[in-house]
Order: sequence, then C-alpha cells, then structure tokens
Amino acid sequence: MWSILVLSCLVHLAWAQQCNPFTGPSGTTACVRISSYFYRYQWATCLTNSYIKQKSGHRHRCVNPLATYCWYQCMVEVHSRNSGFVTRDCSCRPGITLTGSLPSVCYSPAGNSCDWYNNCLRKKYSCEDTSNAYAIRYAEKFCRLYHERKALLSSDAQKWVDAVRRCLQVDLVPLIRPWVRLSCYQVRQKALNTHTPCYRNPDQNVTSICGLTCSDYFKIFWAIKGSFVKMDTAWESMKGLWNIETTCSSSSLLNRHCFQGGAEGIMNFTKISVQKLKQGQDSSSSYLSQSDAGSRFADGVGSSIATILKWNTTVMDWLAYTDNFAGRDNLDITIVLADRKALGIVSSSTPSVNFNKTIHAFASAIEDGKVSLLQADGYSVWVKSLALCTDKYCARTQILAVSDKPPNWPSDASTVPPNTIWPNGADTTLPNGANTGFRSANGATTVSRINIGLFGIIAVLSMYRLI
Repeated sequence: MWSILVLSCLVHLAWAQQCNPFTGPSGTTACVRISSYFYRYQWATCLTNSYIKQKSGHRHRCVNPLATYCWYQCMVEVHSRNSGFVTRDCSCRPGITLTGSLPSVCYSPAGNSCDWYNNCLRKKYSCEDTSNAYAIRYAEKFCRLYHERKALLSSDAQKWVDAVRRCLQVDLVPLIRPWVRLSCYQVRQKALNTHTPCYRNPDQNVTSICGLTCSDYFKIFWAIKGSFVKMDTAWESMKGLWNIETTCSSSSLLNRHCFQGGAEGIMNFTKISVQKLKQGQDSSSSYLSQSDAGSRFADGVGSSIATILKWNTTVMDWLAYTDNFAGRDNLDITIVLADRKALGIVSSSTPSVNFNKTIHAFASAIEDGKVSLLQADGYSVWVKSLALCTDKYCARTQILAVSDKPPNWPSDASTVPPNTIWPNGADTTLPNGANTGFRSANGATTVSRINIGLFGIIAVLSMYRLI
C-alpha cells in the first residue's frame, strides 16, 4: 500500500519554487512545518521520485504522478514516520538555510553508479586512514561485483546483486545531508547496519539472499573477499555476509547445510589453537576495538601461515577469523580454504586445489616447527594444534597435529607462562571410537594424517545418519 507523501501540498509557495517538480534540483533543502508532526519544524530535501521509491521500499512516492522531483521530509526518509514528534536529528529552526557542497546527483542517486562512494560519500567523510574505512570499501566492492562478476552468477543471483548494491548505496544517502555530522565510527556502524536488511529484502520482486543457491552464494562471497588485497579489519564488514545463513529458515535454499559435507568440495574448514606469547611495541592494534583487533590478529596469523606454506593464492583463497579474542591469550582461529578455480572465479592452467595435500603439508609444518612460532600484529604467536572440521561451525573436529611447546623455550617448566594451556596429551580418537593416535618422542599426541579423508567421509556420513 502506498503511503503518499503530502508535503508538497502543504509547503509554502516559495518552497515549492525551490523544488521544481520537473527540474528539481536534487539536494535543495528547506526547514518546513507540518501539522501531522504537531507543527514542529523539520528538514526536507528536494529529491527524485525514483530515489524516494527505492529508499522507502516503494512505500512512498511524490503526490504529483507526473513529478520527477518533490520534497521528502526527514522524518519519513530517516525514520519512516508520517506523524508524531520530530526527533533531534531531523529538527531545524525556521529561517536557517543549508546548502550542500556536493554535486546535486549525490543527494538523489539511482544506486547503480559505484562512483557515488568516491565522489560523494568520501568527499564528506574522509575516513580512508582509519579502520572504519573498510565498511565503505566493502559497499563499493559489492557494487562493482555486478559488472565484474555478473557472468559467474545465475539470473536470480544477478538480480539480487544489482538490487543489493542499490540498497546499500541508497541507505547511506541520508548521511550526506547538509545537517548531518557523524564520526567515521558512526558512518561505519550505519553502513554495517544496512547489510542484513539489504541482503534479506533488497527490493520488491527480488529474491532474498535465502533464496539463492549455495553455489551462487559462495561465488558472491569469495569474489568480494578476493577483491581485498588484505582483509585486516574488513572482516567486520564481511562477517554479516558470511553468517547470513543463520537468519534463513532450514527450508531455504541457503541454509546451514551449505557449509557441511565439504561445502560441495569447494571449501575446507580447519581450526588452529594458538597462544599469544608476547606483544611487541610495534603492535598497530592498540587503538582498535576488540573485534577489530581480533580481526587484524587472525588475518595476520593467516597471512604468516600462507606465506610460510607458499599457498598458491591464484587458485586458492583463504579466510582466518576468531570470535574469542578479547582478553585472552589462548584462542582458536578458524581457517577456511576455498578453491577459486572450482568456483569459476579464476581461469587458470594451474590444477584445482588438492585440499588433502594442502592440509597434510599444514600438519607437517606444525609438527616440524615451521609454523609453530609466528609473528602477527606485534605478537609472537605459538600455533599449538591443527584440527579438521566437518563444517564451518567446527562442532566436530579431529586433531591432526600438535606442537607440545614453542621453539626456543627452556625445558624447565617453571619458565612457562602461568596462563599457558598445553595441548591435550591424551590419545585422540575418531568419532566412531577408532583410535588413530600415537605418541611422539616428546610425549605430545600426534594424530596420523593419513586418515584425513577417511575422517571427512565418516563425519559426513554420520551427520546424515548413513552409517
């Protein structure tokens, strides 16, 4: 049902002249008083009818059916309220005029130009030198996905990406109104808050993300992830998309089963247990929030491992993240490997990823001490163990390799930091009770790596109750 804008019928003639129904221009502002808001004053902006419909989810439109432009009051644009009290962020004092410094096209975009982020949003908010900039970069990269990766996707997925990129952009337009002043952190939070609603309901007659196939979803996620040269704190922007299946019903095409059973053979899930041994003076995370610090730390650990093991990132991408960084020296990091060639993201003569071979090499490197002690964001990091997960949630795991103590530590246990959690020295068994563990010379338990494939098969079959 239409909730028709009535402001254009009530404004003063002088205001009407400032917003010509056929020529605008977009971005002209006025301080107006409307009876349904107890005659309180609020800001209104001259905007295009197409923008108003897109911004409101097609609930609002100009009263004049022939008009290209009309006034859009702040309380409707920002809060979707046709009446009631005027909030502080929309209120104004009569007689005050504000003129925007940006081109008029910035204030009423169609949502399909990715240049809007650079030409409009960044012109008002110079946040590039802060960790908060990743939220804007993410939205911009998502926007460019439509043109750069369109051929990868099904027709439904193409429509979804196009609708979402418009939704993400249009939802940020109110931030550049002349009366709005926000910190870079506030801009970031506003941007993050738009993600899930846009994923779930991007536009009318467009499917929700829950209606996409697992294959389309993985192509979208890993194409965006691969566009970042370095994840750093961008994980906070990617996390909403990575965990979106938790908002979908079990009957949806996109659900938790997409991340089980080897994720259609295109991804592999592992978990490493690490300990932060020492923080140097060169850590760059002291000013970050705990979530951003955790993102930077996990990405740093993943980068060190990828460099040491010489992962071929042309055909294999990876993702490292942790959910328990705050105040902890001992934590788990999930590392996800993805076959970019199998996804169709890259075309290369290089063979697709051999996950078994890659994980074997990873386990051997931990046992041999090649990746047992790393440097990540100013920390010395001890990689204590590697486990294989049956899915991204790592509810069921098998330990593949254990490092009993970090390199160059004295054998005297009294020198070990008191908060050290040692890897489990007990023999490790498979879920079906078969014992495959054997003790190494130093007393640590190391699980035979020849059973990686067998464990994956057993775990998946057990999951679907086939054995």
